[in-house]
Amino acid sequence: MREVKKGKIAVVLAAAVVMLLAGCGADDSEKVYLDEIRAEDYVKLSEYKGLSVEQAPPEVTEEQRDAYINYQLSLNPKDGAKEGDTVNIDYVGTMDGVAFEGGTASGQNLTLGSHRFIEGFEEGLIGAKAGDVVELNLTFPEDYHEGMAGKDVVFTVTVNTIMSTTLQELNDEYVKGLDIGCSTVEEYRQYVNDFLMEGAEAAYEDEIENSLVSMLMESCEFTKEPPQGMVDGYEGILRENLTAEAANYGMSLEQLMSLAYGMDAESYAKEIRNQAVRYAKQSIMMQAIADKEGLDVSEEELEAEMEEIVANTAYGSVDELKKDVDGRRYKESMMAQKVMGMLRENAVVNAG
Repeated sequence: MREVKKGKIAVVLAAAVVMLLAGCGADDSEKVYLDEIRAEDYVKLSEYKGLSVEQAPPEVTEEQRDAYINYQLSLNPKDGAKEGDTVNIDYVGTMDGVAFEGGTASGQNLTLGSHRFIEGFEEGLIGAKAGDVVELNLTFPEDYHEGMAGKDVVFTVTVNTIMSTTLQELNDEYVKGLDIGCSTVEEYRQYVNDFLMEGAEAAYEDEIENSLVSMLMESCEFTKEPPQGMVDGYEGILRENLTAEAANYGMSLEQLMSLAYGMDAESYAKEIRNQAVRYAKQSIMMQAIADKEGLDVSEEELEAEMEEIVANTAYGSVDELKKDVDGRRYKESMMAQKVMGMLRENAVVNAG
């Protein structure tokens, strides 16, 4: 089972915005869109230009750079996996050609030599390289649980990645083999520094934007509760996003919420609802700002955005994309980004 990262459920809501593409949530007949309401009827805006936030400038230390490089040096050794290494694998177990219950999993981390699996499984992966598909003909122990004891099975194992206990040597030959446009170790160190700085700058901007939204949410006066259909829609989006996240870990939603967030069914249902209400209010607030500033997303802008999505996905055409995308919802998310750009442009950022 993949390691579950613990954290606040609110963090997942940001990722859930992507789910707007599919128009998940309430049934079409129950959806309430921003263009169906007057945002100013729901919120009294506070001052939103010239907001002041504190945020430490982005930076990358030598320690961070070296830690990243060492991590990369531990990945996918050329000579394959050895005992003590950790492999990330997908596997399917079959008996007489039929997959058996509990014998299939994806994204599993396994340390070779840990004896977590039946005899021969871990040993059979010694020497395997990243990308290899290994077929293991094994036999369950006689003292295994009823129904599988002593049975012959075949495990088809795909090795996704290998994390070795021994670092590869950092030299020019290794760097050239990465095929990233670098020829020397020094060039590679600069490449990694630039790469990490790009991530740090993105995180810096995200923190500023999150601070601006939080400040506005606290200072604006919400005079009416959001429409029920809008809240239901966002609740459905968040619930489906969490369910998908749980599935990535091989869990049910209930299991994920218990393990990662320490919530029982009643608690997480309440929290999801609260977050849905907050996001509905946030969307209305952003629309109210857009209305006041005269901001709009044209059909041409929406079409151009969809063409870009098609160019970077498996969709064959915009018409094909539109079958899966709720255009009105996506247009709302584009509007929110346009408002966010205006707020960021007018914000005053002080080094924290």
